[in-house]
Order: sequence, then C-alpha cells, then structure tokens
Amino acid sequence: MPNAELSFSIRFSIQHLAFSIVMTHLILDVRREDLIAATTALQRLALALFEELFESGPALTAGRWFGCSDVRALDRLPASRLGWRRLIARAAPFLSDAVTDRRRWSGPPRQLRWSGGAVRARLALEAHGADGLLIQDRLLGLVARAAWESPDFRVQVSRLVLDHFRSRLIAPADGVTAPRVAPELVWMLVATARVSLPKPARLGLAHRAETRALARLQRFALGVLEDTSLPDDFWSHWIAWHIERRYQRRSTLPPEWHSRLSVVDRRSDTTIRQRHDAGDATTAWLTPEALAAAYAAWYPANHRRVARVRLDPSA
Repeated sequence: MPNAELSFSIRFSIQHLAFSIVMTHLILDVRREDLIAATTALQRLALALFEELFESGPALTAGRWFGCSDVRALDRLPASRLGWRRLIARAAPFLSDAVTDRRRWSGPPRQLRWSGGAVRARLALEAHGADGLLIQDRLLGLVARAAWESPDFRVQVSRLVLDHFRSRLIAPADGVTAPRVAPELVWMLVATARVSLPKPARLGLAHRAETRALARLQRFALGVLEDTSLPDDFWSHWIAWHIERRYQRRSTLPPEWHSRLSVVDRRSDTTIRQRHDAGDATTAWLTPEALAAAYAAWYPANHRRVARVRLDPSA
C-alpha cells in the first residue's frame, strides 16, 4: 500500500529524528520493516472489527490475526535481537540492574568501571522497557495514526459504514456527508470489542504473541479514551452508538465517549417524532436523533450475552 507507507514515512521521520539525536539504532531497535508490519496489522484489525460491528464481512477470524507474522511487530522484540543482558532482564526483571552493571556506572566519575555493552543494554531497557516491546507505547499512537489515516484505509472504512447505513435506512444521498473515521474512534472500538480466541490460544498452547499484542492494544486503547473525547460529528456519534449497542459496555466508557444517539434506546419513537413535528416534516426525519430512532425501531439492540472471551485489559 504505497499511500500508507508514504503517509507513515512522513509522520515517523519527525519522531525518528528526535530519537536519533540521543539514541543509535543499537539502542532503539525499531526497523522500517517492523513499522510497515505494525501498520498492516493495525489496519487489518480495525477493518475486521468494523466488519463485525456492521455485519458486513468475515470479521476477526483466526487467520486474520492469530498466526499472522506481522502481528508480532506489536509484541516483544525477538530474542535474537535482545542480547544476553536484555534477555535475562526480560526473564527476570529484578536482575536488570545486576546484568547491566547499573550500580557500577552510577557512582562518582572516578569510580566508573562500566562497559559500553552494559550502558547500551541499560539505555535499551529504558527505551524498550523490561518486556522489550518492539513498538513502544510512545510510538504506538503515532504508528496507529499513520495506519488509520492512510487514504486506502479511510476509503474502505467509509464505504463500509456508508453501505451499512444505506442498506438499513432510506435517506437522500445529499442528506449526510461522507463518513470520516477518526483514529480515536478506532481506539474506542478496539477497547470495547470482544474477540473470539482460538482454542489453542485460550489454553495458552499457541499464539501467545498475538494474544499479548491484542491485550496490549486494548490496554493502550483504554488509556487513549481517558485522554480524549468523542468527536462531535454525526458519523462519530453514529458509530459510537453502534459500538454501545453491540457490546453493551457504555458504563465502562468515560462520559466523554457516550454517544448522544443512545438516548433513542431509552425513549419511544413517538417521543422523538413529537419533538420534531413542529418543524418541516422532510428535514425533521433527517436529524441524527430521528435517523437513530428509525434505525432502533426496525433493528432493536440484541441484549443476549455474546459467548466470547474478552481479554482482561488489566492483565
């Protein structure tokens, strides 16, 4: 996807320049192929979740996440790229000071007896963390924005949302603008979605990297929601309303992420109609609440429990 790669390279080059001033590639071990793999995995995850949300595709099947090699870019560094000091620190974090000689090189200058390898290992631990995450959290938001703001991805998601809307409601083509899904809205979907785990993954026998990566993304997504708010446009509220209806997790979301359209699930269609009877009859049915009320009347929310496993974000 050339457009996605170009969009990513422009955004990442600025951040990479800031890191390169104080770190070499031996310390911050993030390569171009890692970033491309991460953007590809994030786009595939988001598209699958949107397909499931609007019932317009195969959703997140095992083959679209579990077992995909590019998903590993969102997990830990491969052991072959760690080095023995960082490998020991990952297995036993409490030994990180000992294996990197922290006590030796933190003393007075005349008593310094540290090696270059120990210093690089200590700086790499500070950059990638004791777990050795390949794409650190401070870069993850940037990578996700590059993935979800690429033209190809935006066109696919917009078409998916609009096709679902037109298949359920009859409205003039010029009545609403084209959907534009903000990255923060994708994080909302990631944070609330329930994902079916393959049996080997549930038993911990396989797909550990993919399971860790998915749980990590959901933790990160919850943090994003705490620091942001729902964009105040029709499509953002429309999508957020569908997320609330499908996953029934409104109470777990910050108030800033509550869709105002969810009020139609607690009001009768008559109430919504009476509210707009005073105005023009044609334009009244094109208001967001009226459209949502019509949708809710024909397609009521399914309150049955979904037999799926939700990864614990606090794990």
